Amino acid sequence: MREIKFRSISNGKIYECHACNFEAENALVDVGGFHSPQWCKVEIFIQYTGLHDKNNVEIYEGDIVKHRGKRYEVVWNGMGWGSWGMCDKNRLMCDRIYLGELEVIGNIEVSK
Repeated sequence: MREIKFRSISNGKIYECHACNFEAENALVDVGGFHSPQWCKVEIFIQYTGLHDKNNVEIYEGDIVKHRGKRYEVVWNGMGWGSWGMCDKNRLMCDRIYLGELEVIGNIEVSK
């Protein structure tokens, strides 16, 4: 069973969530990085996929990954059984995630 965890994006920065209030769009995060969690307004919650890239970096929804020299965004594919996948920037070409071959290089929401 995969671990359920989220990160939040606020003011263009990604934070690990200690607790989430999805209804109020708030998260308990270490804003200053000093292990002093504070509740703050969240622009976007991003979910952990339960997968790791070739460098053992956790892969989250919206991450930008590099595979065979091309960039893709990690997305939830709710069709059929539902699974995590990767799409090109136009969302015209989507594919499964190739474990051991891709590398996390950013997040689409922070890159905007």
